[in-house]
Amino acid sequence: MLTRRQQQIWDIIQNLYARNGYAPTLDEIAVASGINTRSTVHQHVQALIREGRLQPAAGKRAYRMPESAAARHPQLVLGLPLAGRIAAGKPIEAIAGKDEINPSDMFSGNGRYALEVRGDSMINIGVMDGDFVVIQQQDSARNGDIVVALVDREEATLKRIYRLPDGRIELRPENSAMQPMVYPADSVQVQGKMVGLFRSY
Repeated sequence: MLTRRQQQIWDIIQNLYARNGYAPTLDEIAVASGINTRSTVHQHVQALIREGRLQPAAGKRAYRMPESAAARHPQLVLGLPLAGRIAAGKPIEAIAGKDEINPSDMFSGNGRYALEVRGDSMINIGVMDGDFVVIQQQDSARNGDIVVALVDREEATLKRIYRLPDGRIELRPENSAMQPMVYPADSVQVQGKMVGLFRSY
């Protein structure tokens, strides 16, 4: 049976996992719970592992989500038949095939998660409001990459990133009606790179 504090930690982990698409780090749990020390969070996580709520793992999280949690937050469907190719320009012959593609192979992987897009700052490259973008979790990026950027440790945004000669960071929208945003380098933290997109009609 969980203590009240352990239940709070368990609820925070589940909520952050559902919201972000990946298990939170011990530091993220500490911030969300108001706990000052990482070691205290680690103790609670170990208690949740002993209770069977979490599974042990190596790395900065020291745990992983159980399969049941992943099942409550389903990802992409598996195993769609690849029926051939279709032209978006001059028509070509559509030839049925017997192959299969697995969207999970295209979009899932270690450190990957999905975010729902809100707004139209990236519409010129076909990223629309309501789309889901697939993000590879990483803390660095090349000029021109489309990234999830955390600004002033408060707000996250999806933009192209450029490092200017004077050291500042430009976050550039893909919408001709919007202006780039420029920040001091220490105000912008890269949280991931966009590697895919999907939508439902």
